[in-house]
Amino acid sequence: MAPLLSYHDMNALLEAELDRLQPPVRILEAGCGRHWGLKLAIPYTLTGIDLDREALAARTDLNRTIVGDLRTAEFPPGSFDVVYCAFVLEHVKGAEQVLERFLGWLAPGGLLIIKVPDRDSAYGFLARTTPLWVHVLTYRWLLGYREAGTPGHGPYPTAYDEVISAPGLARFCAAHGLGAPQVRQLCSYTGRRLVTTGAFVVSALSAGQLAWRHNNLLLVARAPRSPQPSAAGTRSAAAGRVGAATQRRGIVAA
Repeated sequence: MAPLLSYHDMNALLEAELDRLQPPVRILEAGCGRHWGLKLAIPYTLTGIDLDREALAARTDLNRTIVGDLRTAEFPPGSFDVVYCAFVLEHVKGAEQVLERFLGWLAPGGLLIIKVPDRDSAYGFLARTTPLWVHVLTYRWLLGYREAGTPGHGPYPTAYDEVISAPGLARFCAAHGLGAPQVRQLCSYTGRRLVTTGAFVVSALSAGQLAWRHNNLLLVARAPRSPQPSAAGTRSAAAGRVGAATQRRGIVAA
């Protein structure tokens, strides 16, 4: 794993990555919320989709807005050069299936950018084992976000599927032919001594199983240049090969 990234360094890395793409770039911000944090030098179009109508209404920078669910939304294959999804998938039951949908929406060789909390961090453990009202109070009184929990503002209920972790993302990339993915660690509470101390204590109580120095992950990966066979397609092809071999040997299946 590469050294811990600051949020400034993360944005600089992403901006440089995106500015290398051939314009105009078609970007889908999946679960777009209230804010787009990147400043790009190239021409691009930005489509935003979110379940939260109030959050979408706060956006003035989107070329197209869609109120919708990532699990059921439909886009033609290859609709986007970039799918960018920041701190959304931890709230989705069936996050791996949503990631697969992202790959279908990407053009060949398109860029997948995912930011998620790490479920295997102290922060992620607390987030997935405590009720929503605890998250709201934490945002309001510890992090100073006074509008937390009001319409159009997080936090939202969490799911934290297994893929929301460094090993889970690595397995997903390997299973879907995403070449040389980058998974980087980030920390949102740097400089907050109380939060850092709490994360350290939780990590210690877990005998070091839960990370405390970081709480978030950044994945940057490229979609395959040519379509990958689905798991069902692979099984079907394998069955066909077995059937052909069986016929050549003169064996009849019941």
